[in-house]
Amino acid sequence: MIGSIPIAGPANGNCLVVRFSTADYAPRKRFDAWREIYGRTLQRLDIEPSPGEQFHAEATLRRMPGLAMMAGRRSASIYHRRRELIHHDDIGVTVGLSSSYEAQQFGRTLTMGRGEAVVMTGSEPAFVKVPTLGEYINLRVPLRLMSPLVADLDAAYGRRIPAQSTALQLLTRYIGILEETETFAGADLRRQVVTHIHDLIALAIGATRDATEIAKSRGVRAARLRMIKEDIANRLDRADLSVAAIAARHRIMPRCVQRLFENEGTTFTDYVLAQRLARAHRLLSDPRRAVQKISTVAFDAGFGDLSYFNRTFRRRYGAAPSELRAAARSAELA
Repeated sequence: MIGSIPIAGPANGNCLVVRFSTADYAPRKRFDAWREIYGRTLQRLDIEPSPGEQFHAEATLRRMPGLAMMAGRRSASIYHRRRELIHHDDIGVTVGLSSSYEAQQFGRTLTMGRGEAVVMTGSEPAFVKVPTLGEYINLRVPLRLMSPLVADLDAAYGRRIPAQSTALQLLTRYIGILEETETFAGADLRRQVVTHIHDLIALAIGATRDATEIAKSRGVRAARLRMIKEDIANRLDRADLSVAAIAARHRIMPRCVQRLFENEGTTFTDYVLAQRLARAHRLLSDPRRAVQKISTVAFDAGFGDLSYFNRTFRRRYGAAPSELRAAARSAELA
């Protein structure tokens, strides 16, 4: 607590989570709360508001071994880490997801465009000016973990990573999916994704030759597969869901998509079929859809052939779709 302001969130093993929103405070107290909690307590920053704008900020901070990550939205404001506030030498990467911003370190001032990232060191003063409400991601990684992966790291500080960087795009999309699916909640998965994020940060900054090869077979592969699976989940009902279509959407070769699934011991076709059957199972078990025709459920799950749906469903679940629905109704009435 700071006065009457809560600053701690639930800890999950070795992962501390802090969630904050100025919507929880009266309008006149919102900026003060943000400056006190985010600025002085969590990040050791001075924050100045932009005049003439009602302040709003919301953020989720996750701290775990090897990574601190902040994602959210914030109104126009200025963030300044003065020398007397410096307390670590971690590497910081800030990404402005939805708006431009200004960053300064080592006497270099950069006007950053939407989707661009800046690399900074926590061991030197820094300045970031946010001109309007926008979404952002801040990442912080210990120097000892990142320095072996990046070629000429010192030259990267105070430099931009362009929005067109494939590694940066993979990084931001991967983090977005991890946040949505609460992947950070599991300790085993959390260790893996922290390593993947290290890989992608190194590639975005400029990885060494050895680190590049490792990242391609580890972080890049994991991020691509996670994004492809998310894409499949959003397009299961599409008749044009195919290896070629997914490969085109992700700008990679169809064979690359196939290899991603082969490395998991399955195929693209088998994975899509399993996801469609799982969706159909959920729909048939939902009492709110009890009056819906089984053919409609099959089509909603992406099956164009009803007899094929019935056959594969029975093979997977040991019961016909109609039998599963009847069992679900009986359980609901019991």
